[in-house]
Amino acid sequence: MKPISKLWILCFFLFESCAIFQATKVPTNNLKSALESKSTKNPKIVFLGDSITHGRVSYDYVDSIAKHPSLVNHLVINEGINSRLTVQILEQLDDLKALNPDFVFLLIGTNDLKATLSTDEYNRYASFWKLKEPVNEGSFVSNLTKIIQTIKKDTKAKLIVFSPPVLGEDPNSIPFQRSKKFAELTREVVTKEKVIYKPLHETLSQGLDTANNKVRKPYTQSNWPMYWTILRYYSTTASWDELGESNGFYYLTDAIHLNDRGGKILEGMALEEILPEKK
Repeated sequence: MKPISKLWILCFFLFESCAIFQATKVPTNNLKSALESKSTKNPKIVFLGDSITHGRVSYDYVDSIAKHPSLVNHLVINEGINSRLTVQILEQLDDLKALNPDFVFLLIGTNDLKATLSTDEYNRYASFWKLKEPVNEGSFVSNLTKIIQTIKKDTKAKLIVFSPPVLGEDPNSIPFQRSKKFAELTREVVTKEKVIYKPLHETLSQGLDTANNKVRKPYTQSNWPMYWTILRYYSTTASWDELGESNGFYYLTDAIHLNDRGGKILEGMALEEILPEKK
């Protein structure tokens, strides 16, 4: 192999390693750090979820909320981690109880629904999280119910639950229809448990209907578009909106994660509950 080729390969792996490091950094303002710091800031606001809340591979709506000028004295906590399913949220509830927050925002379900799309998708999650049980609509409903009931019972928090966002932007595709089903399941559980429901999926779906995009791209079961988009974000000056548009999406970056346009809708829904007087 020519030296110049080896140099290009070395540079690529260096950029890739840096991108992976950036994409997987744990939020510094997570639950454990909040408990350890014993901060006296109030009210305490916890955002609980997966990569969309984590904000390292999509628009960081939690960080934007934390920087809101009206929230300088609030304790804003990001308890989002890439690839989480509902079962991993259950494992965080002891720390949540210990903190006893004033607000909890829950956004979960994308990875549960992805795990139902194929055996390969499920096996990836099973290997990563060492899952012992199957993932299906029943397990999602059961876990989501337990999460909500535990937060209601063991904390004073005002609980707000978002429906999971669209998966891909082609309404006729199976992944999009599955995301719609999981949004419906979320709404049913939240209505039954009498907590606050925020129609994220429904709002994005309606927005897509009026966006007049000529191409509505579906989600495909390949991680390459996601990895390539993350690499481009951390190695260039491109915004999430610019990357999403270059990939053919309106609200998404890579068929899974929210760009700035989609993330700001989510952010606005949260601020409606934290700062209702600012509506």
